[in-house]
Amino acid sequence: MPRFFSKLQKKAGSPPGLQIDARVASGAASDICVLTYSKDSFETYHPPDIDAALPLIQKKKTAWIQVTGRHDHFTFSRMGALFNIHTLTLEDMVDPAHPPKFEDFDNYYYVTLKELAFNPENHEISETQVSMAVMENLVIFIQDKPSPCLKAVEKRLETGRGNIRTAGPGYLAYALIDAVVDHSLDVIGQIASAVESVERDMLEDLNPDHLEQIHRLKREVIFFNKQLRPVRGAILSLMKSESPLVPDATIRFYADILDHVNHILDSVTSLQELLSSMLGFYLSAQGNRMNEVMSILTIIATIFIPLSFLAGIYGMNFKFMPELEWRWGYFALLGGMAVIGGAMVVYFKKKGWF
Repeated sequence: MPRFFSKLQKKAGSPPGLQIDARVASGAASDICVLTYSKDSFETYHPPDIDAALPLIQKKKTAWIQVTGRHDHFTFSRMGALFNIHTLTLEDMVDPAHPPKFEDFDNYYYVTLKELAFNPENHEISETQVSMAVMENLVIFIQDKPSPCLKAVEKRLETGRGNIRTAGPGYLAYALIDAVVDHSLDVIGQIASAVESVERDMLEDLNPDHLEQIHRLKREVIFFNKQLRPVRGAILSLMKSESPLVPDATIRFYADILDHVNHILDSVTSLQELLSSMLGFYLSAQGNRMNEVMSILTIIATIFIPLSFLAGIYGMNFKFMPELEWRWGYFALLGGMAVIGGAMVVYFKKKGWF
């Protein structure tokens, strides 16, 4: 399935919400990690299932539940029952192709983002969906595999730097969203470096491989834009939300994230324009090279036109051609051809045609 088209996970006509598929639910169980913290404490737990995580949540502490793996539908169905999560949200959680968005519910709000990574070897972008449900003293974070974006946030919680331990789940959600967006900023920087490298190579020695590289990078930049552009709408919706789970103190921080997203999208636009100009440069250079070849071939053909004319005349072998009986006729003809050809070369050279 092409990356530019996201296939619906459920069949047409099926009821809305999470539908437990026994074949999917019997797959690998989701890994559960619970981090609880307050101003003076920080603990990490690894319960065997989501039911065992419930007693770890305390009113006087903020809990962060990390769920790794989205194929165990039973775990998500049980999560919905324990934390009163809407079935439509559960459906979005298990759908790895859902675009970024923000949704506000009575007891929580839900955010979906795309975590991107760039492979400099084949110039391809990979994407992983991450999502979170933010509640009164709880953040549930869903990921397919351990996210590198979370390490810095976990370290801040562990060391107690800043006010992340005292600002509640709303600030934790901001820190997670900020980490994902900042990672996208690193990715666009890597893409820009790859584009500049191809541009330098083109200026040094143009070859057909550059056309393939340009098309691959153009495709990846378009894919990057497709994954990131909805984030701006999600952040704007979050900032306009009247939910008490979005503290007024964090709105200014989300404004900073929005600035980062706009900066990244501006960079994407610049890269698209640069790649288009590089493609135009390549086609123009190839056209100029072809024109040079054709001009040289045309000059050669032009030089041989009068020579072919003379050769054609003396190749007719009429009986009464006096030059055929002349002892020096062959050498005179070759000499005349050489003079004519040389004179044409000198003339073309003075005209600057080659």
